Amino acid sequence: MDNPVIYSLVGIVTLILIIIATLYGAGENKKQGVKTKQQKKAEILKEYKLELKKVLEPLKNNQQELMAKKTALLKRFSDELSRNIFFYKEENREIIEELTKQ
Repeated sequence: MDNPVIYSLVGIVTLILIIIATLYGAGENKKQGVKTKQQKKAEILKEYKLELKKVLEPLKNNQQELMAKKTALLKRFSDELSRNIFFYKEENREIIEELTKQ
């Protein structure tokens, strides 16, 4: 066999291996799964509740400071939700009302 034939075969085999590795890697990414809209909403809401609890917990004894901080957090959450593609205005309002009761 000539060297050009060997090089061609090695090139073809390498190309096939690269294609297989690329397809296998793309399949692995899909197995991790993309979160559904509902899952993402639940995750965002859970994060807001945790942050609200974490920030307000030390302020239990000072009602004035607690209300000021809670109001500021709720305004920030509302602003973030208004720019989030997963939530509509009605949902934003419901979430802020739910967080207000916390």
